[in-house]
Amino acid sequence: MGLNTHILKAIAKKGFTIPTPIQRKTIPMILDGQDVVGMARTGSGKTAAFVIPLIEKLKSHSAKVGARAMILSPTRELALQTLKVVKELGKGTDLRAILLVGGDSLEDQFGSMASNPDIIIATPGRFQHLKVEMGLELSSVSYVVFDEADRLFEMGFASQLMEIMHSLPSSRQTLLFSATLPKSLVEFARAGLQDPKLVRLDAESKIAPGLESAFFTVQRAEKEGALLHVLQNVIKMPLGTPSPKDDTKDSKGKNRKRGAAGPPSGETPSPYSTVVFAATKHHVEYLAPLLKAFGYATSYVYGSLDQTARKLQVQDFRSGVTNIMVVTDVAARGLDIPILANVINYDFPSQPKTFVHRVGRTARAGKTGWSYSLVTVQDMPYLLDLQLFLSRKLILGRVAKEHGMFKDCIVVGGMVRDKLESCVEEVTQYLGEDEDLTALREVANRSEKQYMRTRNGAAAESVKRAKQVLQSENVNGVNALFDDEGDSNEEQQRIDMLARVSGFRPQETVFEIGKRGNTSDAATVMRKHRAKVESRQANAAAQRRDAERVAKEDDGTRDIPTTMDVDSEEELVLTGPTEDMDEASEGELELTFTRPDDPKKARKGGSAWQDSEHFMAYTPSTLNLAEDRGYGVHSGSNNHNNFVEAAQGATMDIQNDETKSFGEPSKQRAVGMRWDKKGRKFVSRANDEDGSKGARMIVSESGQKIPASLRSGRFDAWRKANKIERLPRVGELERKGANHFTAHGAGGKRFRHKKELAPKEADKFRDDYHVRKKRVDEAKEKRVGRFAEGAGKQELRGVDDVRKARKLTAKRKEKNARPSRRA
Repeated sequence: MGLNTHILKAIAKKGFTIPTPIQRKTIPMILDGQDVVGMARTGSGKTAAFVIPLIEKLKSHSAKVGARAMILSPTRELALQTLKVVKELGKGTDLRAILLVGGDSLEDQFGSMASNPDIIIATPGRFQHLKVEMGLELSSVSYVVFDEADRLFEMGFASQLMEIMHSLPSSRQTLLFSATLPKSLVEFARAGLQDPKLVRLDAESKIAPGLESAFFTVQRAEKEGALLHVLQNVIKMPLGTPSPKDDTKDSKGKNRKRGAAGPPSGETPSPYSTVVFAATKHHVEYLAPLLKAFGYATSYVYGSLDQTARKLQVQDFRSGVTNIMVVTDVAARGLDIPILANVINYDFPSQPKTFVHRVGRTARAGKTGWSYSLVTVQDMPYLLDLQLFLSRKLILGRVAKEHGMFKDCIVVGGMVRDKLESCVEEVTQYLGEDEDLTALREVANRSEKQYMRTRNGAAAESVKRAKQVLQSENVNGVNALFDDEGDSNEEQQRIDMLARVSGFRPQETVFEIGKRGNTSDAATVMRKHRAKVESRQANAAAQRRDAERVAKEDDGTRDIPTTMDVDSEEELVLTGPTEDMDEASEGELELTFTRPDDPKKARKGGSAWQDSEHFMAYTPSTLNLAEDRGYGVHSGSNNHNNFVEAAQGATMDIQNDETKSFGEPSKQRAVGMRWDKKGRKFVSRANDEDGSKGARMIVSESGQKIPASLRSGRFDAWRKANKIERLPRVGELERKGANHFTAHGAGGKRFRHKKELAPKEADKFRDDYHVRKKRVDEAKEKRVGRFAEGAGKQELRGVDDVRKARKLTAKRKEKNARPSRRA
C-alpha cells in the first residue's frame, strides 16, 4: 500500500500482519483522496481503516496553525478508544492528537485546542460547544471521519453535524464508517459527501461468523436466577477476583523488554470475560451489587456515570481485574475489548441492529465467542424481528444437536428447571437478607415499566407470529444447548406431570364425596346437572373440531412446526426481495415485488390492470422492508421510516401555502401551544420545530438556532486569566520556543521567576548561626519575602504585653459605658 516505515513498525508491533477485507478495499481509495462510505460488521478493523491513511497523509506535525483532521464519534468511550489507536499507530511521528468529550474540564480543553493539534477526536456536542465558545475556524481541516455514522444521526446529533459541516471547507475528504448503514437518503445527504465510493462487505452475514448464539425463554420474575444460572452452569464463571498475569517476564522468569504480539501488558482480560447488557442504568445499579454479593468480580458502566469512574471501571475490566461488566447500550458501539468471551442480553434489545452491535463485542478479528439472550413473553415479537433481519431458521425446544446449529440458526428453548429454581431461590434469599438490594430492585422494576412503555414497538407481522409461536408446545422445551439426556428426560417428565395435574377433573363433586351407593337429593341433582353439562361440552368440542378442519381445508393453514424456515411463502411477503435477484424465481419475484391481487377480484376472473412488463411502481424494486426496518433509526415505531408508509399518511393543505407549516394538516396547526411538564407552563409548538423547547436560542453561522448557553464567556475568562490577548489564526506560524499553549503561561511563553524569598530562621546549633542570623536581619530591613509587610506578629506575649492588653480593654469598656458580663 506504500505506507511509510513508522506506520509499518507500529502495525507490526501490534501483531497485525494481514489487512482485513475492509482495510484492503478502503485504504487505497482513501489515500487516493476519494470520499468513502465503509460498511462492515463489528470487529472487522474499521478504526484502523481510516487511522492508517490519516497518519500516512499527515506524516508529521505542521508548523502552521490549524487542525488538519477531525474524527467524530457518538460516545466518549469510542472516542477514547480511537485516540488510543491513533497514538499507537502514530508512534515515531510528532503528530499531536487531542480528545474533546463531554464530562472533561472546558478550561483544559481550551488549552488543548490552543496547542495547535493536528488531529481532533471529539463527540459532536462538545466540539460544537468549543467551536461556538472559542470561535474556531475550521478552514484548515482536510480530513473528516464520521465513525459509527448511523449512531451519530440516531442519537440526535444531526443539528450539530450540520453546524460543523457548514464550517468545513468544500475541498475536504469525508469518510463514513459503520457496521450498519440505513437506506434513508436523508442521513447521507446531511454528511455532505462528494461522489462517494460505497464499500459494503459482509452484507449477507451481519454478525461475525465465529459467533454462536443461544436464546432462553424465561419468566420475568426469574430473570435474575436465569442470569445466575448462565454464569454458574453455562459459562462456569469462577468466583473472586482473578489473579492478574505478569506479562513482563518470559517462561524462564527473565524480564522481557517488549511484550509479545497481541494485547499490551495490563490489558489482557480474563478468559471468562463477560459483558451483561441491561436496559437502563437502574438495572445496572441493581445487577452489579447483586453479582458482587454472589462473589463475582464485577464492573459497571452507564451513560450518566462520572467520566473518571467510567474510565476506571472499563480499565479494570480490560486489565482482567474483573470478569463481568454490566453496561447499558452506551458500550454497544465500537468498544474493542480484547479476548471478550461472552455477551449476555439480560434485557432483549428492541431493534435488530442493537443486537448486532451488542454481540459484535465478541468474536472479533476472527476469534470465537458466545452470546446468550434472555427472552420473555413480551420479547418474543422482537426475537422474530431479529429472525427476519438475520434471515435464519428458527428452532424451538428440544431437537437433536447439529454441527454449526448455534452459528446459523436461532435456537430458542427453556433452561433446566431444577437448576434454574435453585438459582432463583438463592437470589430470593439474598434479597430477603439485604434491604439495599431490595430497594434497588424496586427502583429497577419501576424503570423497567417506563422502559417497556417507551421502547419501539415490534412489527405487526411479528406480533401475530409471536402469538402462534407461544401457543406451540415446543417453545417451553429445554434448549438444545443443554445436551444432558438425563436433564432432558427429567424436564420432560416434569412437563408431563404438570400437564396431567392441570388437566385433572374430579369425577365427583363435593356433594357426592363419600356417598357412593347412598341416594340423596343433593347427589341426584348433581348427577342430572353433570349429564346436561357433559353433553353440552361434547357438542361444543365436536363443533370446534369441525370448524378447525374446514378452516384448514380452505386456508391451508398448519400448525407451527418445531423448525421454522424463513424461506416459506408467508415470510417472503413479509421480508421482501433478497439482495441477489438472479437466484429468485419468477413466481417469487411477483409475490415479493408487487402487491398480491385481491382474492375477491381473482375469484371473479377479472384481469389485473398492471402490465408486468412495462409497469413502473413507485416502490423501489430493491426495497427490503424487514431489513430497512431493522436498519432504520426509528425501527418498529410509529414514525414513518420508508416511502410507502409515509405516502399513505401524506396530507397537504393548499389554503395555507404561504405559511411556514405548508403541507401540514390544519388541525395540527390549530393548537399552537402545548403543555410543558417540566416547566409547568404552555409553550409554543414552533419551539419544537427548531429544537429550542422554549429555551433561549441564538443564530449560528449556518443560520441554525443553537442554545445560547454555548456562548457562556468562559473562554474569554480563561484567556484573561492566562493573559492571552488572542490565539494565533489559521495559517500563521507557531510561536518560537512554544511547543503548545498551556493554562500556566501567557500563550505558552516561558518566563524566568523573579520572586525573591527570605532566608530561613537561623539555627542556634549550627556553626554558621551568626552568618545566617545576619542574613535574616538584612531581609527584615529590606522587607524581602515574608518580611515584605514587616517583621511579623509575635505569638508569645510577656508580662508587659498582658498588662497593656488589659488596660486597653478597660479603656474600651469605659468609653462604651457597658457593664461587665459578670455583673
